[in-house]
Amino acid sequence: MNTLAPYSIPIQGLKVGVHHFQFLIDRDFFALFEGSPIEEGTVKFEVDFDKRPDMLLIDFTFEGSVGAECDRCTAMIDLPLKDQRQLIVKYGKAEGEEEDEVVFISREASDFNLAQYLYEFTVLSLPIRNTYDCQSAPNPPCNFEVLDFLSKEESESRKTGGIWDALKDLNKDN
Repeated sequence: MNTLAPYSIPIQGLKVGVHHFQFLIDRDFFALFEGSPIEEGTVKFEVDFDKRPDMLLIDFTFEGSVGAECDRCTAMIDLPLKDQRQLIVKYGKAEGEEEDEVVFISREASDFNLAQYLYEFTVLSLPIRNTYDCQSAPNPPCNFEVLDFLSKEESESRKTGGIWDALKDLNKDN
């Protein structure tokens, strides 16, 4: 059985117009992709599927959270994600061929599987740094030992001038 089949939309039986679909992806979904940077998480997708005679316009709006290690304090956090993406699918050329933001499928295709795009859009929405404003949370997941250590190191660095203090007079002889 194809484990990604629940993420397929039957385009042959679908009438021209806008159709709405919802998908919820979680740890089981992410496990289907080898080497996934996401192991834990739940993301809800709202998909507007606009079937036109010559193309498909697919708008993805999603929100959720994924498990990650905080880059600030190393605690495990639920990193919030929220984004919007669009995919343009045109009929013609060889199926599976891609050109910039456009995917091509044959006119005879009976369905269109969104799993790869749900996965890619989620991964692309990951921030460069795994941090968020957790201080405003009622019970922040922070590792306070690490944060205290970093705070002490920062204040020590300010007192001594830090590593940059030795470099500031470097150019005075020239």
